[in-house]
Amino acid sequence: MITGPNMGGKSTYMRQTALIVLLAHCGCFVPATSARLGPIDRIFTRIGASDDLAGGRSTFMVEMTETANILHNATEHSLVLLDEIGRGTSTFDGLSLAWAVARQLLERNRSYTLFATHYFELTRISEDFKQAANVHLDAVEHGHGIVFLHNVEEGPASQSYGLQVAQLAGIPRAVVNAAKRKLVQLEQNQLLQQAPAWQGDMFVAAESQPEPVVHPVVAELDSIDPDELTPKQALEVLYKLKKLS
Repeated sequence: MITGPNMGGKSTYMRQTALIVLLAHCGCFVPATSARLGPIDRIFTRIGASDDLAGGRSTFMVEMTETANILHNATEHSLVLLDEIGRGTSTFDGLSLAWAVARQLLERNRSYTLFATHYFELTRISEDFKQAANVHLDAVEHGHGIVFLHNVEEGPASQSYGLQVAQLAGIPRAVVNAAKRKLVQLEQNQLLQQAPAWQGDMFVAAESQPEPVVHPVVAELDSIDPDELTPKQALEVLYKLKKLS
Protein backbone atom coordinates (compact mmCIF):
# COMPACT_ATOMS: atom_id res chain seq x y z
CA MET A 1 0.00 0.00 0.00
CA ILE A 2 1.36 3.39 -1.03
CA THR A 3 -0.06 6.54 0.56
CA GLY A 4 0.94 10.19 0.49
CA PRO A 5 -0.16 13.58 -0.87
CA ASN A 6 -1.16 14.34 -4.43
CA MET A 7 1.96 15.29 -6.42
CA GLY A 8 4.03 13.53 -3.76
CA GLY A 9 5.39 10.98 -6.24
CA LYS A 10 3.22 7.88 -5.76
CA SER A 11 2.54 7.36 -9.48
CA THR A 12 6.15 8.11 -10.39
CA TYR A 13 7.36 5.57 -7.83
CA MET A 14 5.11 2.91 -9.35
CA ARG A 15 6.03 3.73 -12.93
CA GLN A 16 9.76 3.61 -12.22
CA THR A 17 9.32 0.17 -10.66
CA ALA A 18 7.57 -1.10 -13.78
CA LEU A 19 10.24 0.44 -16.05
CA ILE A 20 13.06 -1.12 -14.02
CA VAL A 21 11.41 -4.55 -14.27
CA LEU A 22 10.89 -4.11 -18.02
CA LEU A 23 14.47 -2.94 -18.61
CA ALA A 24 15.89 -5.83 -16.59
CA HIS A 25 13.89 -8.40 -18.53
CA CYS A 26 15.09 -6.84 -21.80
CA GLY A 27 18.67 -7.33 -20.65
CA CYS A 28 19.30 -3.60 -20.19
CA PHE A 29 21.05 -1.81 -17.36
CA VAL A 30 18.77 -0.47 -14.64
CA PRO A 31 19.17 2.76 -12.60
CA ALA A 32 20.21 1.04 -9.38
CA THR A 33 23.38 0.07 -7.55
CA SER A 34 22.11 -3.49 -7.50
CA ALA A 35 18.84 -5.26 -8.25
CA ARG A 36 17.50 -8.78 -7.81
CA LEU A 37 14.37 -9.59 -9.81
CA GLY A 38 12.52 -12.86 -10.16
CA PRO A 39 10.63 -14.00 -13.25
CA ILE A 40 7.78 -11.67 -14.25
CA ASP A 41 5.29 -12.92 -16.85
CA ARG A 42 3.33 -9.70 -17.40
CA ILE A 43 2.99 -6.14 -16.13
CA PHE A 44 -0.56 -4.89 -15.50
CA THR A 45 -1.35 -1.21 -14.89
CA ARG A 46 -4.39 0.78 -13.84
CA ILE A 47 -3.12 4.34 -13.64
CA GLY A 48 -4.76 7.64 -14.52
CA ALA A 49 -8.34 8.87 -14.75
CA SER A 50 -10.03 9.48 -18.09
CA ASP A 51 -13.31 8.63 -19.73
CA ASP A 52 -13.88 7.04 -23.12
CA LEU A 53 -16.14 9.48 -24.95
CA ALA A 54 -16.01 7.59 -28.26
CA GLY A 55 -16.90 4.31 -26.58
CA GLY A 56 -19.51 5.87 -24.31
CA ARG A 57 -17.75 4.75 -21.12
CA SER A 58 -17.41 6.87 -17.99
CA THR A 59 -14.17 7.26 -16.04
CA PHE A 60 -15.41 4.75 -13.47
CA MET A 61 -16.41 2.22 -16.15
CA VAL A 62 -12.96 2.44 -17.75
CA GLU A 63 -11.40 1.99 -14.31
CA MET A 64 -13.51 -1.06 -13.49
CA THR A 65 -12.98 -2.65 -16.93
CA GLU A 66 -9.20 -2.42 -16.58
CA THR A 67 -9.34 -3.67 -12.99
CA ALA A 68 -11.48 -6.64 -14.04
CA ASN A 69 -8.88 -7.57 -16.67
CA ILE A 70 -6.18 -7.53 -14.00
CA LEU A 71 -8.16 -9.68 -11.55
CA HIS A 72 -8.97 -12.26 -14.23
CA ASN A 73 -5.47 -12.54 -15.70
CA ALA A 74 -2.79 -11.61 -13.14
CA THR A 75 -0.76 -14.50 -11.73
CA GLU A 76 1.68 -14.91 -8.86
CA HIS A 77 4.45 -13.94 -11.30
CA SER A 78 2.75 -10.74 -12.49
CA LEU A 79 3.55 -7.16 -11.50
CA VAL A 80 0.38 -5.12 -10.84
CA LEU A 81 0.22 -1.33 -10.51
CA LEU A 82 -3.06 0.10 -9.20
CA ASP A 83 -3.50 3.85 -8.71
CA GLU A 84 -6.41 5.01 -6.52
CA ILE A 85 -8.97 2.33 -7.31
CA GLY A 86 -12.52 3.44 -6.48
CA ARG A 87 -12.06 7.19 -6.78
CA GLY A 88 -14.57 7.41 -9.64
CA THR A 89 -17.59 6.63 -7.47
CA SER A 90 -18.98 7.44 -4.00
CA THR A 91 -16.73 7.23 -0.95
CA PHE A 92 -18.36 4.14 0.53
CA ASP A 93 -18.58 2.26 -2.78
CA GLY A 94 -15.04 3.22 -3.72
CA LEU A 95 -13.57 2.20 -0.36
CA SER A 96 -15.41 -1.12 -0.38
CA LEU A 97 -14.31 -1.91 -3.94
CA ALA A 98 -10.70 -0.95 -3.26
CA TRP A 99 -10.62 -3.16 -0.16
CA ALA A 100 -12.16 -6.12 -2.03
CA VAL A 101 -9.72 -5.72 -4.97
CA ALA A 102 -6.73 -5.57 -2.62
CA ARG A 103 -7.90 -8.67 -0.78
CA GLN A 104 -8.46 -10.57 -4.05
CA LEU A 105 -4.92 -9.76 -5.19
CA LEU A 106 -3.52 -10.91 -1.84
CA GLU A 107 -5.51 -14.11 -1.48
CA ARG A 108 -6.18 -15.33 -5.03
CA ASN A 109 -3.87 -13.69 -7.57
CA ARG A 110 -0.95 -13.36 -5.14
CA SER A 111 0.70 -10.93 -7.56
CA TYR A 112 3.50 -8.48 -6.82
CA THR A 113 1.34 -5.39 -6.35
CA LEU A 114 1.88 -1.67 -5.79
CA PHE A 115 -1.45 -0.22 -4.65
CA ALA A 116 -1.62 3.59 -4.32
CA THR A 117 -4.60 4.94 -2.40
CA HIS A 118 -6.01 7.90 -0.47
CA TYR A 119 -8.26 5.59 1.55
CA PHE A 120 -6.26 5.42 4.78
CA GLU A 121 -8.55 2.66 6.03
CA LEU A 122 -6.88 0.33 3.51
CA THR A 123 -3.51 0.68 5.22
CA ARG A 124 -4.86 -1.54 8.02
CA ILE A 125 -4.95 -4.48 5.63
CA SER A 126 -1.35 -5.19 6.66
CA GLU A 127 -2.71 -6.18 10.08
CA ASP A 128 -4.53 -9.16 8.53
CA PHE A 129 -2.08 -10.10 5.78
CA LYS A 130 1.58 -10.51 6.73
CA GLN A 131 2.60 -10.29 3.05
CA ALA A 132 1.18 -6.74 2.84
CA ALA A 133 3.22 -3.68 3.81
CA ASN A 134 2.73 0.09 3.93
CA VAL A 135 5.00 2.79 2.54
CA HIS A 136 4.37 6.48 1.99
CA LEU A 137 5.82 9.42 0.07
CA ASP A 138 6.90 12.03 2.58
CA ALA A 139 5.93 15.71 2.71
CA VAL A 140 6.00 18.47 5.31
CA GLU A 141 4.01 21.65 5.83
CA HIS A 142 6.01 24.85 5.58
CA GLY A 143 4.22 28.04 6.53
CA HIS A 144 0.91 27.95 4.66
CA GLY A 145 2.26 25.63 1.97
CA ILE A 146 3.67 22.15 1.52
CA VAL A 147 7.10 20.80 0.58
CA PHE A 148 7.29 17.44 -1.22
CA LEU A 149 10.31 15.47 -0.04
CA HIS A 150 9.83 12.59 -2.51
CA ASN A 151 11.28 10.14 0.03
CA VAL A 152 9.77 6.67 0.28
CA GLU A 153 9.32 5.92 3.99
CA GLU A 154 7.93 2.91 5.81
CA GLY A 155 4.42 3.01 7.25
CA PRO A 156 1.24 4.83 6.14
CA ALA A 157 1.03 8.58 5.58
CA SER A 158 -0.36 10.72 8.41
CA GLN A 159 -2.53 12.93 6.15
CA SER A 160 -3.26 13.64 2.49
CA TYR A 161 -2.51 17.40 2.34
CA GLY A 162 -5.29 17.87 -0.22
CA LEU A 163 -6.12 21.44 0.79
CA GLN A 164 -2.45 22.46 0.77
CA VAL A 165 -2.05 21.08 -2.76
CA ALA A 166 -5.20 22.95 -3.85
CA GLN A 167 -3.74 26.19 -2.52
CA LEU A 168 -0.46 25.43 -4.27
CA ALA A 169 -2.39 24.98 -7.53
CA GLY A 170 -3.77 28.52 -7.24
CA ILE A 171 -7.20 27.99 -5.67
CA PRO A 172 -8.15 31.33 -4.02
CA ARG A 173 -7.35 31.49 -0.32
CA ALA A 174 -10.96 32.29 0.55
CA VAL A 175 -12.07 29.05 -1.16
CA VAL A 176 -9.38 27.02 0.64
CA ASN A 177 -10.39 28.56 3.98
CA ALA A 178 -14.03 27.71 3.31
CA ALA A 179 -12.97 24.16 2.46
CA LYS A 180 -11.07 23.92 5.76
CA ARG A 181 -14.19 24.91 7.69
CA LYS A 182 -16.29 22.43 5.76
CA LEU A 183 -13.68 19.71 6.34
CA VAL A 184 -13.92 20.19 10.10
CA GLN A 185 -17.71 19.90 9.88
CA LEU A 186 -17.60 16.82 7.65
CA GLU A 187 -15.08 15.02 9.84
CA GLN A 188 -17.40 15.35 12.80
CA ASN A 189 -20.65 15.12 10.90
CA GLN A 190 -22.91 12.21 11.81
CA LEU A 191 -22.92 10.86 8.26
CA LEU A 192 -19.16 10.59 8.06
CA GLN A 193 -18.95 9.31 11.62
CA GLN A 194 -20.97 6.37 10.35
CA ALA A 195 -18.43 5.72 7.59
CA PRO A 196 -17.01 2.19 7.59
CA ALA A 197 -13.95 1.69 9.75
CA TRP A 198 -11.64 -1.28 9.42
CA GLN A 199 -12.06 -4.20 11.79
CA GLY A 200 -10.68 -7.47 10.47
CA ASP A 201 -12.75 -8.60 7.50
CA MET A 202 -15.61 -6.21 8.25
CA PHE A 203 -16.38 -2.53 8.23
CA VAL A 204 -17.96 -1.15 11.41
CA ALA A 205 -19.62 2.21 11.98
CA ALA A 206 -17.97 4.73 14.27
CA GLU A 207 -19.93 6.73 16.82
CA SER A 208 -21.28 10.07 15.72
CA GLN A 209 -20.20 13.36 17.23
CA PRO A 210 -21.95 16.75 17.27
CA GLU A 211 -21.01 19.37 14.69
CA PRO A 212 -18.54 21.96 16.02
CA VAL A 213 -19.88 25.46 16.62
CA VAL A 214 -17.88 28.13 14.79
CA HIS A 215 -18.03 31.70 16.11
CA PRO A 216 -19.34 34.16 13.45
CA VAL A 217 -16.19 36.30 13.76
CA VAL A 218 -13.95 33.27 13.13
CA ALA A 219 -16.09 32.20 10.17
CA GLU A 220 -15.92 35.69 8.68
CA LEU A 221 -12.13 35.92 9.16
CA ASP A 222 -11.62 32.54 7.50
CA SER A 223 -13.54 33.70 4.41
CA ILE A 224 -11.39 36.82 3.95
CA ASP A 225 -8.21 37.10 1.92
CA PRO A 226 -6.46 40.23 3.28
CA ASP A 227 -4.23 40.51 0.21
CA GLU A 228 -7.26 41.05 -2.03
CA LEU A 229 -8.87 43.83 0.07
CA THR A 230 -8.62 47.51 -0.71
CA PRO A 231 -8.16 49.89 2.27
CA LYS A 232 -11.84 50.84 2.06
CA GLN A 233 -12.95 47.20 1.97
CA ALA A 234 -10.70 46.41 4.93
CA LEU A 235 -12.33 49.20 6.94
CA GLU A 236 -15.80 47.90 6.06
CA VAL A 237 -14.79 44.40 7.17
CA LEU A 238 -13.49 45.80 10.45
CA TYR A 239 -16.85 47.46 11.16
CA LYS A 240 -18.66 44.25 10.27
CA LEU A 241 -16.47 42.19 12.63
CA LYS A 242 -17.09 44.68 15.42
CA LYS A 243 -20.84 44.18 15.03
CA LEU A 244 -20.48 40.38 15.00
CA SER A 245 -18.50 40.43 18.24
